[in-house]
Amino acid sequence: MLGVAIVTFLSSAASMFSQRPFSATYDSARQVKLQGVVTRIDWVNPAAFFFIDVRDATGTLVNWAVEIGNPLELERDGWKRSALHVGDTVTIEGIPARSESRQASAKSVVLTRTGKRLFAPPATRRAAASAAPAPRWPDGQIRLGPPPGKTGYWGAPTTKVLVENTATKIPMTDDGLLLNITDADKVAPFLPWAKALYEHRQRIFLKDDPLSRCIPPGGPRQFQMVNGFQFIEQKELGRILVLLGGGDRNWRVIYTDRRPLGTAAEAVPSYYGFSVGRWEKDTLVVESVGYNEKFWLTSGGLPHTEALRLIERFTRTDLNTLKYEVTVDDRRTYTRTWTGGWTTQWVPDQDIQEYFCEDNAEFVR
Repeated sequence: MLGVAIVTFLSSAASMFSQRPFSATYDSARQVKLQGVVTRIDWVNPAAFFFIDVRDATGTLVNWAVEIGNPLELERDGWKRSALHVGDTVTIEGIPARSESRQASAKSVVLTRTGKRLFAPPATRRAAASAAPAPRWPDGQIRLGPPPGKTGYWGAPTTKVLVENTATKIPMTDDGLLLNITDADKVAPFLPWAKALYEHRQRIFLKDDPLSRCIPPGGPRQFQMVNGFQFIEQKELGRILVLLGGGDRNWRVIYTDRRPLGTAAEAVPSYYGFSVGRWEKDTLVVESVGYNEKFWLTSGGLPHTEALRLIERFTRTDLNTLKYEVTVDDRRTYTRTWTGGWTTQWVPDQDIQEYFCEDNAEFVR
């Protein structure tokens, strides 16, 4: 018999990649169990869904949408759209939407006729690149891209949030939702208006995140997208291009030809700002101004103004590790400058796959 049951539980859900913050869409304090027949499969960005017919408590047949993750990540784990077919009967355990819509994020999908668990992560992950020193150019300067004749890109970061380095570990979800709103003061040195705005975004579960509308991930957030990024070093042109795998194939230019930075008032406000870089031994130091106010600095809702100035430091400590450190200077938003950061791992022998966030942006339940 087809059926549905909802029970309450307390747990922290692992976030699946989509443009919407997980916490804005799904209620991790509840669990849903569904059994039904697959009626449709949408294997498209930013999140793959399948739909099943389920009988509710009154015996009425209703259709549920079940999110199973980002297709690019599923394919990296060895899953294909053909793993599931229209007409298959499946059992799902997952997390329901915060709204009354019939939508859930799957934690477990089991094919009834075989008992096989579908779309689960592999028991063993792809091995990391072999340990090796950071590659260098003939002049001895660190290369931020692959060694000569190789391919690769920088993958997922160690965190998807930005907090001040001096902060103790702050309990929050993977997408930056504080477990205790009183911890806001530990995140960054907010001015009163900025703290109030940050707390408002937190209280509405990050539902106003610009990324959910396919707005580019400006500032530090560009380096926290799941599909990674690449550096294209054009030494002869005096610039470095940053190609973003998770931002609609956006790019950013970092000038290394010693041109002056200027001021925020002189720049045309944009998502990625105007950036100039220089090398300090093995660290690329990038200063940027000219940001607009249309994006969040990071997941969780960190605000800023057009007065924002960033100093970023990129240090490739070996072939596989990139240390990223950013100093935030925005005296209209914060009481003082502050610094945070993370590390990112190299993904060898692969290129960034094509990604556009609007493929199933029209899907609304």
